[in-house]
Amino acid sequence: MKRLHSRKKNSTKVFAVAALVAALLFVLSSYFIGAEKGAVVARVNNEKIFKSEIDAKLRSVFEGQNFGNKDEEVKIPDLASLPKEVIEILAKEIYLDRELTKQAAKSKVAKEKVLQEKIAESKNRMLRQAYINSLMKDKVSEEKVKEKYTELSNGLVGKKEYSVAHIVTKSKEEAEKLEKELNSKKAPKFAEVAKKYSIDQESAARGGELGYVLEDNMIKEISDVIAKLKKGQISAPVQSKFGWHLIKVLEVRDAQALPFESVKENIREQLSQDALNEINTAITKDAKVKIVIKLQEPKAPEAAPAAEAQPAANSVAAPEAVEEVVAEEEKVEEKAEEKTEEKSAKTEKNEAKKHKDSKSKKSKK
Repeated sequence: MKRLHSRKKNSTKVFAVAALVAALLFVLSSYFIGAEKGAVVARVNNEKIFKSEIDAKLRSVFEGQNFGNKDEEVKIPDLASLPKEVIEILAKEIYLDRELTKQAAKSKVAKEKVLQEKIAESKNRMLRQAYINSLMKDKVSEEKVKEKYTELSNGLVGKKEYSVAHIVTKSKEEAEKLEKELNSKKAPKFAEVAKKYSIDQESAARGGELGYVLEDNMIKEISDVIAKLKKGQISAPVQSKFGWHLIKVLEVRDAQALPFESVKENIREQLSQDALNEINTAITKDAKVKIVIKLQEPKAPEAAPAAEAQPAANSVAAPEAVEEVVAEEEKVEEKAEEKTEEKSAKTEKNEAKKHKDSKSKKSKK
C-alpha cells in the first residue's frame, strides 16, 4: 500500500511538472509572438490587435497625405495621444482586413489561375526588389555618398564656370542679322532681343540666361567659343544641333561645389542607378539568346501590278504579302472594268443624243 501510494504521489508530481512546463512554453511562445508584433492595443471579437499593426495602418494613411515626397520624413503620431474613437476605427479596419483575407483564401477566387499568377508575380517582384536592395545597401550607404561628393568636389579644382546668355535662331542669316543689330551704335539690350527672337523659349523668358554652367557640361561647339570670349562680348553665330546661337558671357568664376545637403539625394540616386546597372550587367553580359520558335518572315514591299513582277514577289513574300498583292490586282482589275463601263455608258449617251438631235432636225424641216 505504501508503494502504491508512493507511485501515485510520484505520478502526480510528474504530471504537475509536465503541466507547468507546458504552461511555461505556452506563455513563452505567446510572449515571443507578441514581442514580434508589439504590445496588444485592442481586441475585436476577442482577436488581438497589435501596436505594430496600428502603426503600419497609420503610416499608410500619413504617407498617402505626404504624396510620396521622399524629402519629408513621415511623422506618425504617438499612439497614446490618439482619441479612443480613432483607435477603434483603426482596430476595426485591421480586423476587417484579416477577416476578408481569411474568407477570400477559402473561396473559389483564391483558386483562379489568373489571380494565382498575379500573386506569384507580386511575390517575385517583391523578392527581387528586396534582394537588389540588400546588394545595394553597402554601395549606397551614407559613407559612399560622402565619398562620391568629395570625389566630385575635387574634380572641380582648376575648372571654370560661366554665367551665359544666348539667343537661338533657326537660320544663320537670322543670327547674323541679330548680331549686326546687337553690335550697332543703338544696340538694343541682349535680354530684349532674346525674349523677342530666341526659339529657346525657356531661356528666352529669362532674357536668354542659362545660369552658371561648368565648362565640362557644355557641348563642344559652345565651349570652344566661350573659352575665347571676354566678359560682356557677344559671339558670332555658332551652329549646334539646336540651331544657330549668339552667345554672351555675363560672368566667369572658379567652379564651386554645391553644399552637400543640397546634392546628397541626387548623388544617392546616381549611385543607386550605377549599382543597379552593375547588377544587371553582371547577370546578363554573358547571356546568350536563342530563338526557338519559327518567326514570321517580314512582309515584302508592295509588288508592281505588272504580270512579270508577280512570280518574283510571290516567291519571297509571306502569305499575307501574297494576299495583299492579289487584292491589289483585283482592285486594279475592278477599276479597269469600272472605266470600261463608264466609257461604254458615255458612248451610249452620246449616240442617244446624236439620234435625238437628228430627229429634232428632221421634225423642224
